Amino acid sequence: MMSWTGTSRIVTTVAVGSLLALALSSCKDDEQKNAYAPPPPPPVDIAIPLAKEVTRAITYTGQVVPMATVELRARVQGFLEKQSFEDGQLVKKGALLYQIDPRQYQAAVDKAAAQVEATKAALVGATNDAKLAEDLAEQRAGPKIDAIVKAAKRDAMAAQLDADKASLESAKLDLDFCDIHAPMDGRIGRSLVDVGNLVGRGDPTLLATIVAIDPVYVNVDVSEADVLMVRELVRAAGDRSPDIQPGQVAPGEWRKVTLTIPGHDKIKLIGHINFVDPELNQETGTLRVRSVFENPKEAILPGIFVSLSFPLETYETLLVPDAALLSDQRGRFALIVNDKDVVEQRRVSIGQQRGYLREVTEGLTPTDRVVVLGVLRARPGSKVTPKLVTIEAGTAAR
Repeated sequence: MMSWTGTSRIVTTVAVGSLLALALSSCKDDEQKNAYAPPPPPPVDIAIPLAKEVTRAITYTGQVVPMATVELRARVQGFLEKQSFEDGQLVKKGALLYQIDPRQYQAAVDKAAAQVEATKAALVGATNDAKLAEDLAEQRAGPKIDAIVKAAKRDAMAAQLDADKASLESAKLDLDFCDIHAPMDGRIGRSLVDVGNLVGRGDPTLLATIVAIDPVYVNVDVSEADVLMVRELVRAAGDRSPDIQPGQVAPGEWRKVTLTIPGHDKIKLIGHINFVDPELNQETGTLRVRSVFENPKEAILPGIFVSLSFPLETYETLLVPDAALLSDQRGRFALIVNDKDVVEQRRVSIGQQRGYLREVTEGLTPTDRVVVLGVLRARPGSKVTPKLVTIEAGTAAR
């Protein structure tokens, strides 16, 4: 028969064993909880390259110049009697701008007109005398020499009439020059002479200047390399027609040009080339090209520097954010995520920048998944967690 003491020892042993088992189990759970767990792949934004039709263009900076500038000068001497415009206003062709005192010139016209009438009357008498002398000479009732002399007087009087008529026309011109009209549409500057002053004495007096600002010209000097490139594109397009002038894309059709002002996105004008110099400037190695732009609201003024874009050809290309194209000593490259979400490095060739996007001419396909955000977390050979986003043309870069 077991004693109480023995039973107590058995219970104690079982309890100690149970506690030891619980302690060992707890240690194993803690070890499992403290085991190292690798971090998840870093997140990156990826995008499919944007396939788009774009236009290749060359861009130059030029300065706006007026289509025409005319100096108004006094062509006859006299006192300035009238000014018919406000300084700086728009004037129309033919509008009266100034008037010089016309009285002495009106008197000269009247005198010349009277002289013409007197010479006409004298010519009539000389003609009758010559006719009578000729008739008498034919009838042998008068000397032949008398007919010859009177015929000469008649002819001299006819020549005098022509001279008097020319003097009358000259006097009328001087009278017309008293009224100074606008030779073209444009904006007139400030008047340089006040009413009441004597003008036209000696050299023709400069009164004011008119500037034609609608349309306007922009001149740019195109480099020799771009000139040769454009000529090669024209040659590759087919046989050049002799009717096509330099700067035209077809007979009578000039190449379009886009005008913008850096820092002023709201100003954009479409014009066209209208003149190309026939030879390069030997000192600069450039070719002068002139473009014309309609400017009805005076959006641009002469003297402003503008940017001109000359479109050349249209083609399909792939576009990605320029910030997604990294560079090293070997050139530009992109980071691509393959179908296993592993990053690969891809060498690329780039073209023109268009907003925040950049053309990729070689190295990418339309199905590549390009890392566009989080490039610092994407290392070649490492795995990432990609998130697909869409590239939108014209959207600001993030």
